[in-house]
Amino acid sequence: MRIAGFDFAPRAVPTLAALVMVALTFSLGRWQANRAEEKAGRQALLESRVAEGPLTLTGSVRSAGDLLFRRVRAEGRFVPAGQIFIDNRIHGGRAGFHVLTPLALKGDGPLVLVNRGWIARSAAYPAPPDVPVPPGEQAVEGLATIPSARFLELSGDTVAGAVWQNLSIDRYARQAGRDVLPVLVLATQPATGLVAVTEKPDAGIAKHQEYSLTWFSLAATVVALWVGLNLRRARP
Repeated sequence: MRIAGFDFAPRAVPTLAALVMVALTFSLGRWQANRAEEKAGRQALLESRVAEGPLTLTGSVRSAGDLLFRRVRAEGRFVPAGQIFIDNRIHGGRAGFHVLTPLALKGDGPLVLVNRGWIARSAAYPAPPDVPVPPGEQAVEGLATIPSARFLELSGDTVAGAVWQNLSIDRYARQAGRDVLPVLVLATQPATGLVAVTEKPDAGIAKHQEYSLTWFSLAATVVALWVGLNLRRARP
Protein backbone atom coordinates (compact mmCIF):
# COMPACT_ATOMS: atom_id res chain seq x y z
CA MET A 1 0.00 0.00 0.00
CA ARG A 2 1.41 3.39 -1.03
CA ILE A 3 0.57 6.44 1.11
CA ALA A 4 1.87 9.89 0.19
CA GLY A 5 5.19 8.67 -1.08
CA PHE A 6 5.58 5.88 1.47
CA ASP A 7 5.04 2.16 1.16
CA PHE A 8 3.09 0.64 4.05
CA ALA A 9 3.82 -3.09 4.19
CA PRO A 10 3.14 -4.58 7.63
CA ARG A 11 5.01 -7.80 8.33
CA ALA A 12 3.22 -10.70 9.97
CA VAL A 13 5.27 -11.17 13.15
CA PRO A 14 5.51 -7.47 14.19
CA THR A 15 1.81 -7.04 13.38
CA LEU A 16 0.84 -10.00 15.54
CA ALA A 17 3.02 -8.74 18.40
CA ALA A 18 1.49 -5.27 18.10
CA LEU A 19 -2.04 -6.70 18.17
CA VAL A 20 -1.27 -8.65 21.34
CA MET A 21 0.25 -5.61 23.05
CA VAL A 22 -2.60 -3.30 22.05
CA ALA A 23 -5.20 -5.82 23.22
CA LEU A 24 -3.39 -6.29 26.54
CA THR A 25 -2.77 -2.61 27.31
CA PHE A 26 -6.26 -1.57 26.18
CA SER A 27 -7.79 -4.29 28.36
CA LEU A 28 -5.77 -3.12 31.37
CA GLY A 29 -6.82 0.46 30.67
CA ARG A 30 -10.50 -0.53 30.60
CA TRP A 31 -10.07 -2.51 33.83
CA GLN A 32 -8.58 0.51 35.60
CA ALA A 33 -11.33 2.74 34.20
CA ASN A 34 -13.95 0.34 35.58
CA ARG A 35 -12.19 0.35 38.96
CA ALA A 36 -12.34 4.16 38.93
CA GLU A 37 -16.09 3.98 38.31
CA GLU A 38 -16.49 1.55 41.22
CA LYS A 39 -14.46 3.82 43.48
CA ALA A 40 -16.60 6.80 42.42
CA GLY A 41 -19.61 5.01 43.88
CA ARG A 42 -17.73 4.35 47.11
CA GLN A 43 -16.58 7.97 47.24
CA ALA A 44 -20.20 9.12 47.00
CA LEU A 45 -21.15 6.72 49.81
CA LEU A 46 -18.39 7.96 52.10
CA GLU A 47 -19.23 11.60 51.44
CA SER A 48 -22.89 10.94 52.20
CA ARG A 49 -21.91 9.40 55.53
CA VAL A 50 -20.07 12.56 56.56
CA ALA A 51 -23.30 14.50 56.09
CA GLU A 52 -25.34 12.16 58.29
CA GLY A 53 -26.16 12.81 61.93
CA PRO A 54 -23.84 11.39 64.61
CA LEU A 55 -24.13 7.73 65.58
CA THR A 56 -23.71 6.89 69.28
CA LEU A 57 -21.10 4.25 70.07
CA THR A 58 -22.37 1.98 72.82
CA GLY A 59 -20.53 -1.32 72.46
CA SER A 60 -18.90 -3.69 70.02
CA VAL A 61 -18.76 -2.84 66.32
CA ARG A 62 -19.72 -5.49 63.76
CA SER A 63 -17.56 -4.04 61.01
CA ALA A 64 -15.18 -1.11 61.01
CA GLY A 65 -16.09 -0.48 57.37
CA ASP A 66 -19.68 0.24 58.37
CA LEU A 67 -18.47 3.18 60.47
CA LEU A 68 -15.83 4.55 58.13
CA PHE A 69 -16.32 8.34 57.82
CA ARG A 70 -19.44 8.27 59.94
CA ARG A 71 -19.78 11.05 62.48
CA VAL A 72 -19.95 9.37 65.87
CA ARG A 73 -20.55 10.28 69.50
CA ALA A 74 -19.01 8.44 72.45
CA GLU A 75 -19.55 8.90 76.18
CA GLY A 76 -17.39 7.55 78.97
CA ARG A 77 -14.17 8.20 80.87
CA PHE A 78 -10.72 8.72 79.43
CA VAL A 79 -8.00 6.31 80.62
CA PRO A 80 -4.90 8.47 81.25
CA ALA A 81 -2.54 5.51 81.62
CA GLY A 82 -3.41 4.37 78.10
CA GLN A 83 -2.61 7.64 76.33
CA ILE A 84 -0.10 7.26 73.50
CA PHE A 85 1.67 9.62 71.10
CA ILE A 86 2.13 8.80 67.40
CA ASP A 87 5.45 10.35 66.37
CA ASN A 88 6.57 12.04 63.13
CA ARG A 89 3.24 13.64 62.27
CA ILE A 90 3.67 16.86 60.28
CA HIS A 91 1.54 19.98 60.59
CA GLY A 92 2.46 23.31 59.03
CA GLY A 93 5.92 22.01 58.20
CA ARG A 94 6.64 21.07 61.83
CA ALA A 95 7.09 17.60 63.26
CA GLY A 96 5.02 16.55 66.20
CA PHE A 97 2.68 13.96 67.64
CA HIS A 98 -0.91 12.85 67.31
CA VAL A 99 -2.29 12.47 70.83
CA LEU A 100 -4.43 9.35 71.17
CA THR A 101 -6.36 8.73 74.37
CA PRO A 102 -8.56 5.69 75.06
CA LEU A 103 -12.12 6.39 76.14
CA ALA A 104 -13.82 3.64 78.15
CA LEU A 105 -17.41 3.59 76.96
CA LYS A 106 -20.18 3.80 79.54
CA GLY A 107 -21.56 0.62 81.05
CA ASP A 108 -18.24 -1.22 81.26
CA GLY A 109 -17.94 -1.04 77.48
CA PRO A 110 -14.83 -1.46 75.34
CA LEU A 111 -12.23 1.21 74.70
CA VAL A 112 -12.32 3.51 71.70
CA LEU A 113 -9.20 5.44 70.74
CA VAL A 114 -9.75 9.18 70.33
CA ASN A 115 -7.31 11.32 68.38
CA ARG A 116 -7.52 14.48 70.49
CA GLY A 117 -5.25 16.50 68.16
CA TRP A 118 -1.72 17.33 67.05
CA ILE A 119 1.02 18.86 69.19
CA ALA A 120 4.54 19.93 68.25
CA ARG A 121 7.63 18.26 69.67
CA SER A 122 9.07 19.96 72.74
CA ALA A 123 12.64 20.43 73.97
CA ALA A 124 12.20 17.13 75.85
CA TYR A 125 11.99 15.15 72.58
CA PRO A 126 12.10 12.17 72.08
CA ALA A 127 9.93 12.24 75.21
CA PRO A 128 6.40 13.44 74.42
CA PRO A 129 5.02 16.75 75.72
CA ASP A 130 2.79 16.80 78.77
CA VAL A 131 -0.83 16.62 77.59
CA PRO A 132 -3.33 16.47 80.48
CA VAL A 133 -6.27 14.07 80.29
CA PRO A 134 -9.60 15.46 81.52
CA PRO A 135 -11.14 13.51 84.41
CA GLY A 136 -14.74 12.45 84.89
CA GLU A 137 -17.45 11.68 82.39
CA GLN A 138 -16.75 12.98 78.89
CA ALA A 139 -18.72 13.20 75.65
CA VAL A 140 -16.71 13.13 72.44
CA GLU A 141 -17.91 13.74 68.90
CA GLY A 142 -15.81 13.16 65.83
CA LEU A 143 -15.22 11.30 62.60
CA ALA A 144 -14.68 7.53 62.64
CA THR A 145 -11.67 6.51 60.58
CA ILE A 146 -9.62 3.36 60.10
CA PRO A 147 -5.85 3.66 60.68
CA SER A 148 -3.78 2.75 57.66
CA ALA A 149 -2.38 -0.78 57.80
CA ARG A 150 0.24 0.14 55.20
CA PHE A 151 3.35 1.25 57.00
CA LEU A 152 6.95 0.13 56.94
CA GLU A 153 8.74 -0.75 60.16
CA LEU A 154 12.44 -1.40 59.69
CA SER A 155 12.91 -2.71 63.21
CA GLY A 156 10.91 -4.04 66.12
CA ASP A 157 11.77 -0.93 68.13
CA THR A 158 8.64 0.96 67.16
CA VAL A 159 7.12 1.43 70.61
CA ALA A 160 9.03 3.35 73.27
CA GLY A 161 6.77 3.74 76.28
CA ALA A 162 3.95 6.04 75.29
CA VAL A 163 5.61 6.99 71.96
CA TRP A 164 4.64 4.89 68.96
CA GLN A 165 5.87 5.18 65.39
CA ASN A 166 2.63 3.83 63.89
CA LEU A 167 -0.82 2.96 65.14
CA SER A 168 -2.05 -0.61 65.05
CA ILE A 169 -5.30 -1.05 66.95
CA ASP A 170 -4.70 -4.79 67.24
CA ARG A 171 -1.31 -4.11 68.80
CA TYR A 172 -2.83 -1.55 71.13
CA ALA A 173 -5.56 -4.00 72.21
CA ARG A 174 -2.97 -6.68 73.00
CA GLN A 175 -0.93 -4.24 75.06
CA ALA A 176 -3.99 -2.86 76.86
CA GLY A 177 -5.45 -6.29 77.51
CA ARG A 178 -8.95 -4.98 76.72
CA ASP A 179 -11.37 -4.91 73.84
CA VAL A 180 -10.78 -1.89 71.60
CA LEU A 181 -13.15 -0.78 68.85
CA PRO A 182 -11.54 -1.12 65.38
CA VAL A 183 -11.96 2.58 64.55
CA LEU A 184 -10.12 5.75 65.48
CA VAL A 185 -12.25 8.79 66.31
CA LEU A 186 -10.88 12.15 65.11
CA ALA A 187 -12.24 14.55 67.72
CA THR A 188 -14.11 17.49 66.21
CA GLN A 189 -13.06 19.69 69.13
CA PRO A 190 -9.36 19.19 69.89
CA ALA A 191 -8.07 19.31 73.43
CA THR A 192 -6.72 22.59 74.76
CA GLY A 193 -3.34 23.38 73.19
CA LEU A 194 -3.80 20.85 70.39
CA VAL A 195 -4.62 21.28 66.70
CA ALA A 196 -7.54 19.30 65.27
CA VAL A 197 -6.60 16.39 63.02
CA THR A 198 -8.86 16.15 59.98
CA GLU A 199 -9.30 13.63 57.21
CA LYS A 200 -11.45 13.63 54.09
CA PRO A 201 -12.94 10.62 52.30
CA ASP A 202 -10.68 9.44 49.49
CA ALA A 203 -11.67 6.23 47.76
CA GLY A 204 -8.59 6.42 45.50
CA ILE A 205 -10.32 7.35 42.24
CA ALA A 206 -7.41 9.46 40.97
CA LYS A 207 -4.97 6.55 41.21
CA HIS A 208 -7.09 4.35 38.94
CA GLN A 209 -7.69 7.21 36.51
CA GLU A 210 -3.92 7.75 36.24
CA TYR A 211 -3.29 4.04 35.69
CA SER A 212 -6.05 3.92 33.06
CA LEU A 213 -4.55 6.85 31.16
CA THR A 214 -1.11 5.21 31.31
CA TRP A 215 -2.35 1.94 29.80
CA PHE A 216 -4.35 3.69 27.06
CA SER A 217 -1.31 5.83 26.25
CA LEU A 218 0.84 2.69 25.94
CA ALA A 219 -1.74 1.18 23.58
CA ALA A 220 -1.62 4.31 21.41
CA THR A 221 2.19 4.27 21.49
CA VAL A 222 2.29 0.66 20.29
CA VAL A 223 -0.01 1.54 17.37
CA ALA A 224 2.15 4.54 16.45
CA LEU A 225 5.34 2.43 16.57
CA TRP A 226 3.74 -0.31 14.49
CA VAL A 227 2.76 2.20 11.82
CA GLY A 228 6.12 3.97 11.89
CA LEU A 229 8.20 0.79 11.70
CA ASN A 230 6.21 -0.52 8.76
CA LEU A 231 6.46 2.64 6.65
CA ARG A 232 9.17 2.78 4.05
CA ARG A 233 9.94 5.63 1.67
CA ALA A 234 8.72 4.53 -1.75
CA ARG A 235 11.38 3.88 -4.32
CA PRO A 236 11.10 5.91 -7.49
